[in-house]
Amino acid sequence: MLQNNKHISEYLDYYFALNPAPGYAILLRGKWGSGKSWFMKDYIEKHNKKEYLYISLNGITSNKEIEDKFFEQIHPILASKGMKIAGKIIKGLLKTTVKIDIDGNNKEVVNLNSEMPEINLPDYLKNIDDKKIIFDDLERCSISIQNILGYINQFVENNEFKVIIIGNEEEIIKLDKDKEKEIKKSYLDIKEKIIGRSFDVQTDFNLAIKSFIQEIKDVKIKKLLENKKELLEELFTSSSYNNLRHLRQTTLDFARFYNYLPESSKTKEGLMEHIMSLFFSISFEIKKGNIIEEDINKR
Repeated sequence: MLQNNKHISEYLDYYFALNPAPGYAILLRGKWGSGKSWFMKDYIEKHNKKEYLYISLNGITSNKEIEDKFFEQIHPILASKGMKIAGKIIKGLLKTTVKIDIDGNNKEVVNLNSEMPEINLPDYLKNIDDKKIIFDDLERCSISIQNILGYINQFVENNEFKVIIIGNEEEIIKLDKDKEKEIKKSYLDIKEKIIGRSFDVQTDFNLAIKSFIQEIKDVKIKKLLENKKELLEELFTSSSYNNLRHLRQTTLDFARFYNYLPESSKTKEGLMEHIMSLFFSISFEIKKGNIIEEDINKR
């Protein structure tokens, strides 16, 4: 079966091979649970993982927090728990050496215009060879959209890195209902300056379920799920939810639930198919919010 996002993988191959860097970032967008992060992580797994720096912006409130995450990936030994225990003096000395602190006050200037702020990156982030940088969870970042895109732009425009940005574009614009029109205009103006290509990541059930089944250690459960992939796809499609995160959770939940079933029931194929249909259907509907736990007792 043709992969839903094969064209994106092919473009990423082209983008990462460009020399010199093209001077623009790539945006991978889609709704929560559509598989954006999973797609990118799967792509990295199939390539040289050491060439990538993967940063989640979820809950990030300052540039310094991002640079701490970079530092942990670039220098895992220096950022290890053992080195942290060595004391505040060593930690302070290291930070002075690599110039992690930029603003010193951890405060972000919030403004609603289409100009990207000028931000100077620390020296150690300007000299990390040919790294590819992925910024995930853009809509969950606590820094204003103008400032975080201005920060990312320093990697793209001034330091010629290849950058992938992952986010739910709809949620970025809806973050503040009172200023939605203003945010949309300023976001689109800045986006035009930094984003060269945008792709909508499509939910790819077959690749995802294959990966989720591989996480299960029990051989019997793994074989059962593999044999029932068509049933699972039918249930997943009919739910019209298309949330791979919840598909993974339900698959792992079923693996645990299976161990509580009587051994006699596991040999009856029709019964097992019926149980799986009920379990996955109810789980999808609960996660979608169509029914609540109390409703199950009434059915």
